[in-house]
Amino acid sequence: MEFSEIIRDAKTKIEAFKSQNPDGAIVIWGATATGKSRLSVELSAFFDMEVISSDSRQIFKKMDIGTDKIPAEIRARIPHHQIDIVDPDQNYTAGQRKEAADQQMDAILARGKMPFIVGGTGLYIDTIYKNFSLPECPPDPLLRAELEEKEAQEPGFLYRELMQVDPEEAQKLHPNSTRYLIRALEIYKKTGITKTEGYIQQEVRHPLLMLGLWRDKESTNQLINSRIKVMFQSGLIEEVEGLLKAGYRPKLQSMQGIGYKEVVGYLQGEYGKEKMEELLKRNTHHLAKKQRTWFRRYIAEGIQIPKAKVSYKVWEL
Repeated sequence: MEFSEIIRDAKTKIEAFKSQNPDGAIVIWGATATGKSRLSVELSAFFDMEVISSDSRQIFKKMDIGTDKIPAEIRARIPHHQIDIVDPDQNYTAGQRKEAADQQMDAILARGKMPFIVGGTGLYIDTIYKNFSLPECPPDPLLRAELEEKEAQEPGFLYRELMQVDPEEAQKLHPNSTRYLIRALEIYKKTGITKTEGYIQQEVRHPLLMLGLWRDKESTNQLINSRIKVMFQSGLIEEVEGLLKAGYRPKLQSMQGIGYKEVVGYLQGEYGKEKMEELLKRNTHHLAKKQRTWFRRYIAEGIQIPKAKVSYKVWEL
């Protein structure tokens, strides 16, 4: 489907939705390189809106090129939230995200504007769409360091450990998703309940219109490869060099993100430029695959078991 057709259809559907749900919010979801930000920017010509980003990497300050942040000039014109909110050496949990996003949605609506939740991090979108009740569990740096050390000494330890205490959550995660494995184990060790037990789905706080963009694997990977080329031309290597010189350690959660860990390996002499680019492409392709798997649930739920107060629409590009 042509993007211009999607814009027209989205405009019509949003107008109809808002006429019935003045306190509603719009969610635009999709894998990386599907055009989520482009759609939201195009729709800003028709709606008085503010965006709540649902990208777990764009929360970090000083990390612009590797996270493909929406340009500052656009953010100056369309208010964006949940971007540049923590330093690269700080943590940010799903619970903190949910609390902030709930407050921001309420404030945007109180200003008479329309909240648009836009991004590709399924967990962040789920804090709104699933409206989980989240157990109180602040990050524990010492426990996290201990778990990271065990994983370094015995690769696969975190996944095996989580499979023993919370197999349902473990099966949702890749064995190399260290950040999410540690968080799930941290919740269990600090609260005595598993993430599966503690994350209880509730009715949405505001009516939602879930708008999905779906692109096939081949065209997605082609767009990813083109985007990566632009990132290097825009100074990705220099951005990572600056972060390392500023004292941000390679093992930080932020520096382990796609686009940063691959460049760190190159700068540390582990491989050459060609290998670095190959790794970045491969890892981003894998991310897009993981996102498509996550978002298939939204498509299935919209058809089979739609949530109360939620409307669904998906376009194939």
